[in-house]
Amino acid sequence: MSDFRKRKARTYLNLIDYDKDGYISEEDFGGLARRFAEAYDASEERKENLIKTFVIVWKVFMKSADIEKAGSLSVEVLAESMKQLHYDPEFLIAVNNLVRGMHEMMDINQDGYLQPEEHRLLFERLGVPDGSFDHKLAFEGIDANGDGKISIEELIASALEFFFSEDENSPKKFVYGQLTD
Repeated sequence: MSDFRKRKARTYLNLIDYDKDGYISEEDFGGLARRFAEAYDASEERKENLIKTFVIVWKVFMKSADIEKAGSLSVEVLAESMKQLHYDPEFLIAVNNLVRGMHEMMDINQDGYLQPEEHRLLFERLGVPDGSFDHKLAFEGIDANGDGKISIEELIASALEFFFSEDENSPKKFVYGQLTD
């Protein structure tokens, strides 16, 4: 297992770990989904759909994991799970659906794209401390065509590249924030 993959797994875990116990669980995914939906004033229906979609992603992670703590994933297990899911069609569909649902809520002006401010607000609303994340660097890494806005396709491709790429020079490594050591 590469150190790079572990750093990406740790970064993702730190974002998802809602209760900050050092592991991610179904409750963490549900808590994060609720916080996200409430931050964007989603209707109850949209909130429940988002929670279901987050939980599906969680279940796919669990399916590929060698569980060490009942119902939870550590950094090491998450990193291995990320590697194993590369060609799993269920995971690709789950991530696609999750990112689509999040993009729809994040697109405040409903133009079909995320503007830099809409992208910045995402991390603010997820509780990422201001100043701990280079939004411009992440935005530019996701904005593959450099048009100053993020399409849903760019966001999905970036999320999948984050999970699967071993390219340490890829700007997509910052999709979920600065990599954590």
